[in-house]
Amino acid sequence: MSASTDRLGSAEPGEVQLYGPMVSDGYFGDERATARAFTADGWFRTGDLGHLDSEGRLMLVGRTKDSIIVSGVNYHSHDLEAVLDELDGVRRGHVAAFPIRPEGADTEQLAIAFVPAGDLADDTAVYRAIVAIRSSTVMHWGFRPQLILPVAEDEIPRGNLGKIQRSRLRAAVEDGRLDAAARRSDEVSTRFLGGHVAPEGEVETALAGIYARVLDTGTVSATAGFFDLGGTSLDVLRLKLEIQTEFGIEDVPMSTLLQAPAVRALAGRLTAGQGAGGDTAYDPLVPLQVTGDGTPLFCVHPGLGEVLVFVNLAKYFTGERPFYALRARGFGPGETHFGSFDDMVSTYVAAIRRARPGGPYAVAGYSYGGAVAFEIAKRLEADGDKVDFVGIFNLPPRISDRMNEITFTDGAINLALFLELIDDTDIERLTSTLRPLPEADQLAHLIDHAPRRRLSELDLSLERFTAWVHLAQSMVHLGRSYEPSGSVGQVKVFYCTPLRGTKEEWLDNQLSHWDRFTREPNTYIEVDGEHYTLMSPRHVQTFQATLRHELARALG
Repeated sequence: MSASTDRLGSAEPGEVQLYGPMVSDGYFGDERATARAFTADGWFRTGDLGHLDSEGRLMLVGRTKDSIIVSGVNYHSHDLEAVLDELDGVRRGHVAAFPIRPEGADTEQLAIAFVPAGDLADDTAVYRAIVAIRSSTVMHWGFRPQLILPVAEDEIPRGNLGKIQRSRLRAAVEDGRLDAAARRSDEVSTRFLGGHVAPEGEVETALAGIYARVLDTGTVSATAGFFDLGGTSLDVLRLKLEIQTEFGIEDVPMSTLLQAPAVRALAGRLTAGQGAGGDTAYDPLVPLQVTGDGTPLFCVHPGLGEVLVFVNLAKYFTGERPFYALRARGFGPGETHFGSFDDMVSTYVAAIRRARPGGPYAVAGYSYGGAVAFEIAKRLEADGDKVDFVGIFNLPPRISDRMNEITFTDGAINLALFLELIDDTDIERLTSTLRPLPEADQLAHLIDHAPRRRLSELDLSLERFTAWVHLAQSMVHLGRSYEPSGSVGQVKVFYCTPLRGTKEEWLDNQLSHWDRFTREPNTYIEVDGEHYTLMSPRHVQTFQATLRHELARALG
């Protein structure tokens, strides 16, 4: 095998090349085929991909032809297919990722053909599978497929050994044999997004163009939500920057983008000017996904106050149930922080009632938000409403001990970690470096040493980072005085690897205390990941499946 292929023990695949007396000199009578099959220095290109394990054994993992080169980066089909194979809406072993090259494109683009797990004629199931495939691809590879094709089983060509022949799929796209599947994908998506509504006026037209560039898509309906179109938490930050540049606006509040995610709604906000500001304009409710007839799920932010952590999770609820997130007060210009824990709960309950005047209700909270969700459920029940689901994502009932442990330095580092300005391996070093410094110097150090590209992606200045740290600190202060009391019917506690100790210790000594605050037995569900990563791109696919299963059990 070529020495350039790999190093011992690395899982990174390389091209398998052979050299030696037992290797053929070439193809008989075919100089062109021989030239393609051999490198300039005489190594035979087998067409296989492989790597050497720790004991030096060659492990074959695929074929070089089963790859897609996008913007100069080589992606291997089998890698993505293994991820998509696990999706609920995809028939296992019937998904194929392959390259296409649309006319005029300066790079290969990704196409995905799949057989739905259910009835191919079921538009709802097909649309939910398309959304899941698109979301999973973005989270795994960082870009969207150009085509997602729902097909029948006999439309995925296979060889004599049953292996999918991706080159034949590419040919089928190029010669138009899969045009019907492409139209079906577009029509189903457009219908679930409310049909295509053409943008009107200069502002809507400009915004639609920005949406199309950020999402790398074609025409954008004026009434389709940014997240429904496939936008991610990173995309919304790119959207913010592009809008500010296009319209010459110094700052578009994130709350505006989250609460007016469609072109027409956002255009109305931009052309109306500032209007009411501060607490008067504040609305905690962020509609991340609004399709489906099921009982809506209302999710409360973690201790950092922001809801971008829920963006990728919400996509999996498309066509099933609406997904709303509750965002803390204090991000917008002129907004004050909550004065008390009770003030926060009352504000959130009022917002939930505006969106859904009567029960039943489903509420959940991530980390710090779990305590808030418990209090929301308690308040709704006290008012005579039915609460069928209370989800707690990795939080014990008594949070004051943990809040009293969190220093200003800890809070700043936690936010920097959440924003990916630092790596978790930096925490110990940064903690010792920052603690002796004045608070302002601590924040300046974090920003000064953060990756420039990441700061640009987040449109994050020292001033904005400082404001966010102070908001998060206000959450900590409210939590220090919080003591749980009373009860709800029951809770479902989703737990993962804790910040300290083992899962067993975390469950037995902390999380199980929820049993004191419920009238019926609780359910404790183990999920993948660590406290800060259970909804990360790596784990969100398994987490959403578990969460949706528990919601279906509780709500029907």
